[in-house]
Amino acid sequence: MDWAAVAKKDYAVPEDVNPLDTLDELLGMLGDPDPAVRDEQAYGTLASWIRAGHFDAGLQEIGDQCAANLQHPNILLRSFSVLILAEVVRWNRKQSLLPRHAVQPWLERWQRWYPDEPDVRSYEDGTGWIHAVAHGADFAFEWALAEDERGPLRHLMAGFTERLKTLPLYLSQAENDRIALAMLAVLSRPAFEPQDIQDWLFGYQTLWTVLEPGKIPPGAVLAVQTLQSLYVLLKLGATDDGEALEPAYPQETLAAVEAALKTVYPFYGTPDARP
Repeated sequence: MDWAAVAKKDYAVPEDVNPLDTLDELLGMLGDPDPAVRDEQAYGTLASWIRAGHFDAGLQEIGDQCAANLQHPNILLRSFSVLILAEVVRWNRKQSLLPRHAVQPWLERWQRWYPDEPDVRSYEDGTGWIHAVAHGADFAFEWALAEDERGPLRHLMAGFTERLKTLPLYLSQAENDRIALAMLAVLSRPAFEPQDIQDWLFGYQTLWTVLEPGKIPPGAVLAVQTLQSLYVLLKLGATDDGEALEPAYPQETLAAVEAALKTVYPFYGTPDARP
């Protein structure tokens, strides 16, 4: 199949091609070292055809394979598989094609993979985007919007904290914004109650409050940047597919985030009003 030609034609399905027959090839291409093959052709085609419903009959297969790929030795395959897994979760949220018990293992795979992914590089010349931290956050974003139970939402937030706790590199390619958006998705769910917000932030802020004097480690830097990005989203607002994405408990959420931010620098916040 000439996948470059498919991409150039806005991912229209070629005549006499059954999309389901191309799954093995496309999923394997997600680990290709050529960024044009991996990103533009494989990811672009899979994402477009998922959103068009062309893979509805194979949605479970795609999700299961992408979740299994999170244990693959190829970082490119791991990172781009979780990005496609996010697309599958998004489409299933909108179409309700698969039952809860069929997709639950995908979250469990993410929980085992995301905090401990060893290769967190964002971008490399010649290789292109790798971006596992951002792609993993994209999956969490989509999962959160489909989640109505408290436990999995708490697991998502804990996953962010654990990921940042062991982050081996300083990152600067908008990972903070992607994680913050995923956090907002969790905060938009009524099942994640004000006490859950307090519990999450109590642990999250230890990423910087318990540090010894010296150079600030990568995880602490990204944790603060992420909380700052979350604050911007809370103040400016956010949208998803044209609809407002707002916290379920806006006053409690904003107050808790502001309190956590004030532990970063002593100059954050104005003095209390005096009578």
